[in-house]
Amino acid sequence: MNIHELKVIVRSLWKKKFMTSTKIIGLIVGYTIFIFLAEKIQHETSYDTFWKDSESIYRVGLDVQYENGKEVKSAKNFGGSSELLAKEFEGVLTQCNIGRDVVTIFNGPKQKIQNVDFVWSDPTFFSVFDRNIISSESGSLLENIHGVAISQSFAKKLFGNKNPLGKELTVNEGWKFVVDTVFEDIPGNSHMKIDVIGTFKTLFYYMRNFDNKNQVLVENPAYQYLKATPYETQRWQTPVEYRSYCYIKLEDNTSITTIEANLKNALKKVALPENLKTAEMNFIFQPLANIHLKSKLDHELSVNGDQRQVLFLSMIIIVVLLVCLINFVNLNTISTIENAKNYSIRILNGSRYIQVLRLLCIESVVFNIVALAVAITIAYYLVDSQLSINGISSFTYLILSVIVVSITALASIVPFLSVVKNKAFSVIKGGKQKLQQKWTSQKVMVTLQFSVTIVLIICTTGIYTQMQYMMDKELGFNGKQTLYSFTPMTMNQHPELSSKLTTFKNEVSALSGITSFSVSSSIPGKSINRLTNQVTELGEPRPYPVTFNQISIDNQFLKTYDISLIAGMNFASQNDWNSDEVLINETAFSKMNITKASDAIGKYISIGKKNYQIRGIVEDYHHVSLHNPVTPTIYAQNINWDHSVGYYSFQLNSNAIGETMDQVSRIWNNLYPNEEFIFNFSNAAFEAQYLQDQKFNQILSYATVLALLISCIGLLGVALFNTKKRIKEIGIRKVNGAKINQILVMLNIDFIKWVVVAYVIACPISWYALNKWLENFAYQTNLGIWIYLIAGFGALGIALLTVSWQSFIAANRNPVEALRNE
Repeated sequence: MNIHELKVIVRSLWKKKFMTSTKIIGLIVGYTIFIFLAEKIQHETSYDTFWKDSESIYRVGLDVQYENGKEVKSAKNFGGSSELLAKEFEGVLTQCNIGRDVVTIFNGPKQKIQNVDFVWSDPTFFSVFDRNIISSESGSLLENIHGVAISQSFAKKLFGNKNPLGKELTVNEGWKFVVDTVFEDIPGNSHMKIDVIGTFKTLFYYMRNFDNKNQVLVENPAYQYLKATPYETQRWQTPVEYRSYCYIKLEDNTSITTIEANLKNALKKVALPENLKTAEMNFIFQPLANIHLKSKLDHELSVNGDQRQVLFLSMIIIVVLLVCLINFVNLNTISTIENAKNYSIRILNGSRYIQVLRLLCIESVVFNIVALAVAITIAYYLVDSQLSINGISSFTYLILSVIVVSITALASIVPFLSVVKNKAFSVIKGGKQKLQQKWTSQKVMVTLQFSVTIVLIICTTGIYTQMQYMMDKELGFNGKQTLYSFTPMTMNQHPELSSKLTTFKNEVSALSGITSFSVSSSIPGKSINRLTNQVTELGEPRPYPVTFNQISIDNQFLKTYDISLIAGMNFASQNDWNSDEVLINETAFSKMNITKASDAIGKYISIGKKNYQIRGIVEDYHHVSLHNPVTPTIYAQNINWDHSVGYYSFQLNSNAIGETMDQVSRIWNNLYPNEEFIFNFSNAAFEAQYLQDQKFNQILSYATVLALLISCIGLLGVALFNTKKRIKEIGIRKVNGAKINQILVMLNIDFIKWVVVAYVIACPISWYALNKWLENFAYQTNLGIWIYLIAGFGALGIALLTVSWQSFIAANRNPVEALRNE
């Protein structure tokens, strides 16, 4: 390229400012969307790939088909599972179990950090999950019975810039640990969020030797941690809420299929409990990197991603790039048609075709360089602010380079082959009219462009409709004006727990601003961790073929959350928090093969070894998000909370939230003086379950709007060319008496046909895509025809508004001037 050629190109681009602007804007939007979504997809697909030997690490899930027909597929497993595999298979290099706990850490007078990512594990944790150790007091990690390992960022949060080693942590009811190890943070793209690690040995030592009344640890030098072998029955009887997440690490060249094939033989050596002996039990071996996107088991360690959403995002990238490519090639072809006479003269004067192609390539390169510089700047900001990712990956730059080169090449070669190479001499002979009549390919490309855009419009509208359906659907409870807090951690296992709870409940309930107060093991929006499949009708040998949720509540829970009873009575008030009566929900009594709710009242059931009488039937409500169906649930009146942590719920009767909660805070401080009072809104807890869906819908909405913008830019360019091509025809028609509205109809009718064709193509594609996405939800909105009609009329209206501007200018032009110029 020489200076003269560059000057010619710049002069040409500057002369046609509108066409230049439309090309650059389309490329900027397309490249920005690509970079942002490519980084999002890479982030989602990179989960747990950073671990050393990650391809050799597997999580061992549980798949049990019980004799009664009930199947359980859980991310949790019995503690003996991974240890059994390590003993029975030489290819298993090491193993560890992880148990999550509900923990509050106190880091000052009354100050606390709630919901700490605290896990119990084995000393082998760091041999399975190899993390860089920042500092440690001993060479043997996780061996100190009073010690814990904490992450680097959490150490800074607790102790600032001070050396954390040897510093003390106070947990929950007063367990004190010493920081023994500081490890490098586990990156955010992991299914495990861990800030503190203690060992099971430490857990059992504190459980056996901690004086809950005086809240001190009574040291026991003679204590021995005697863990049963994985062949003993007790290792296979743990209730699901206390089971572990089990992991194994394989040696090189060891195939997981070999272990799967011989698993039955290993299980035969175990003294399984009776319910597992008669069941069909298998392990689910999940590669570590597959857990985040592909695991859909019960009891996941954290909220996983969705492979379908990643697929949708990939499709959006393809769609947007396709729209961007079509737009740029289309506009470049139009520009080439307009400059066809200039290129033809060059060829007739001795220029070679390759020189003309080079000019087209240089022009495309200039457009792409400018667009790329702007797009990278915008995308860098979006990636940093919206995805919390530092910078743009080299892989994204590599793929972007390939895309830019491909678009540049196509946008140069297509106009060259379709216009320059075949039309040079016909333009000189017949003028430009012959050349301008053949532009069918531009119509096809604009139609395709609008098809993919309409698909995005319909999908975005459908997803928004589903999100609104979930937000507006009657959930069966009322969380408005309701706040919640964790039960006081300092009272865990304390002998005065129930008496102080009764006092707190009475004093809070007496406040004028409180309508109702309740205590429970879970609240709407929070998971239910206690499950049982050992529920039988009294006197029957076999349990019901279903797994029941178990929630501990008091007699005010239903009132606090405005949940209805359809039969029977609510719990009576009790001070001992121990009743032999239960409530069940509608789904539960239907699973018990009871036809009418009233028939269930007074019936006796056994849960494990204890008998209960059904006192009432609770109307079904959605305890968790609409992704999941309502499950059979049993409500018991006790304070048997998950991990000894429950919830206090406060329903307010006025808008004076601040004043009322100040009063509650004073009562709290009087009864629980060593702990800060922290509360949250119940509605927020429930809506937080849809955060991932809302983010996805937001991304899709932005992509749709921007893809529509690119399509409109392309349509505007085509409309401008169309009106220029027909200036003489418009002038003649006006001289012969044609009205402005007739001219507008004539110019717009072609565009209407393109949009209608695009709509017909888009409808079946979007219908299929939407229905696949809706499979993620147990409760789905009805996607009526109105969604498709709105998208169709919306696209048509936007197209008409886009082209009518140019059509109106052409229709109002002085015909004499138009004919003179022609």
